[in-house]
Amino acid sequence: MKNWLRHAVLAAAAFIVLLANLPAAYAAYAPATKLIVEGKTITERLPVITDRGRTLVPLRIISEALDAKVQWDSKTSTVTVQKWGERLSLKPGTKKATLRGTKSGDLALDLDAPAKLKNGIVYVPMRLIAHSFGYQVEWTQGEIRIYSPLSEETKNILYRGSLEEARPKIMRLIQSVHYMNPPLETKILDENYDRTFIFPEGEALGYYYIYGDTISWVELQDGFLVCTWQANFEYASIGHTETLMGTSITNSTGKAPEINKNLLYYSYGIFGDSSHTEYGMIDTNYQYMTLAYERIVGDRVTDSEGVMSFTLPGEVRTDYR
Repeated sequence: MKNWLRHAVLAAAAFIVLLANLPAAYAAYAPATKLIVEGKTITERLPVITDRGRTLVPLRIISEALDAKVQWDSKTSTVTVQKWGERLSLKPGTKKATLRGTKSGDLALDLDAPAKLKNGIVYVPMRLIAHSFGYQVEWTQGEIRIYSPLSEETKNILYRGSLEEARPKIMRLIQSVHYMNPPLETKILDENYDRTFIFPEGEALGYYYIYGDTISWVELQDGFLVCTWQANFEYASIGHTETLMGTSITNSTGKAPEINKNLLYYSYGIFGDSSHTEYGMIDTNYQYMTLAYERIVGDRVTDSEGVMSFTLPGEVRTDYR
């Protein structure tokens, strides 16, 4: 009996040592985690796993919580996550992913840990999905918070501020725009880098954006600036009016907005050490009138007229949220 007990103890000890020395590649379940997106609790028990000291989360649950679609290709063992027109693709077992449909083209992403396929569920590094689509992530023990990149102060200005406050704020977001359709190539001719923003009367949450030979309609959707329509035009021959009337429009993608109201336009550009700014109104007959302009060379104003503004005379905001 003593020999039997001795062998049993030795066997148990050996088993414990074996468990302690299992390769780190074996993913283990971690305690359940609360998932909160934009202040809303999605689940109190998000199943997560750890692998080589990294926390991995279920791709589908995170993606669908962000209103993204998930598709699995069994032939290539590839999973694709799509939000807007942007698509994130990866294969379990690899540390590589590809993000397509951005203004910068296809982007190769390096994961800090390989994606894992466990019991039919794809797990990925915690921040991959959120960061790929521009979200911010906070993680504490037992809780993951995901939210849009806009601060509460910025949201308050955009949704509830005056036109004079909200319009310049949303204009500055143009560099972080997302696309519902593959973004068009923009050509710059004659070294003209003017940027023109055109707002429907009373509105601040959506606008036309003209840069180079491309016109876009962009709007704020759930804390992100999204381009829903684009087109190219014959850059050298037309201005604001003809562009909006559709003259020489080509390569149109998405659905063009139907707007039948006066418009405010605000345009600025830099050439060498000089800059110029102009603002005015385009009426429903597509006739436009300059209300103010300013020309600066070096640090000196060389020509100006009127007072620059982000609102039309007597304009009242109508799209508060």
